[in-house]
Amino acid sequence: MALGDHLTSRVLQLLAAIRETGSLTQAAQRLHIVPSAASRRVQACEAALGVVLLERSARGVTLTPAGLAVVRHAERVNRDLEALAGELDDLARGVRGRVSLSAAASAIAQHLPEDLGHFLRRRPDIRVDLQEHVSATVAERLRARETDVGILVAETAELPGLNLLPYRHESLVVILPSTHPLAHRSWLAFRDLLDEDWVGLRAGTSLAALLSRQAAAHGRTLRTRIEVYAMESVCRMVQNGLGIAIMPQKALGPGARYPGVTAVALREPWAGRTLYVASNADVEPEPAARALVQALASSLTTTNPSNNDPSASAFCALSVSTPQGDTR
Repeated sequence: MALGDHLTSRVLQLLAAIRETGSLTQAAQRLHIVPSAASRRVQACEAALGVVLLERSARGVTLTPAGLAVVRHAERVNRDLEALAGELDDLARGVRGRVSLSAAASAIAQHLPEDLGHFLRRRPDIRVDLQEHVSATVAERLRARETDVGILVAETAELPGLNLLPYRHESLVVILPSTHPLAHRSWLAFRDLLDEDWVGLRAGTSLAALLSRQAAAHGRTLRTRIEVYAMESVCRMVQNGLGIAIMPQKALGPGARYPGVTAVALREPWAGRTLYVASNADVEPEPAARALVQALASSLTTTNPSNNDPSASAFCALSVSTPQGDTR
């Protein structure tokens, strides 16, 4: 028996609508089907498959475990069909490759927009679908083959199941209100900051975990006053005097984007880090994905950090040769 002969796209849509509405009649109306015809379709499918898909009662209908399993897989199939439709549409418009890219927020807030813009101007035949994730999730998605290319920060240049190539260096800095007593310092050590109120990224992000580990190494817990989801929000909170923070220097943006905020170099061995471009070591990348990996990896050698990252001088002054820690 071929499942496709009975689980047609129309039946799958009908079951999904029943789950949402709790009513066969409403589901049929949504799909512009006569309710009696909708009922016959489901019954015929149940008879052919030998399982009950709907539990019928005076209060309406609900999906049985078998029905829920069908809908769960149907949703995955529908997503794949939508992706296929989008890819075919791209091909019809001259796009010859499509790449899914998962990136840590640190990369998105700093280097990635410019690097992607440069790449796509050279390769208008490639489409990139970008999603933001914490570094640990980027690695998980790569291993699960849910994304083609990833950008993350790792403690070493080797992660199980992944190929890593250096992408960009970054420096963490302390950001403070300009009126803060420590704002005039040329550099700060982490121990100087342990008694301060902090603005942090949400718990579970890699940067938050890094700072928590460093505080624990000093026998302390950071006094986090407020947690936010985005680096821009961190800057705004610091700008309004809600605490201090540590974040990648270039995420502050150019010039006086945040008046009243001062960035001070952080003198710690873990303050200098390397972002990596990553791919699944067990999968041969498609040509479009390979082209993107090569372009991003070449950014490290073709870009002069001193021209792009105002923290480059601080990074070099600290002589950090093996950056450690991870990022969001």
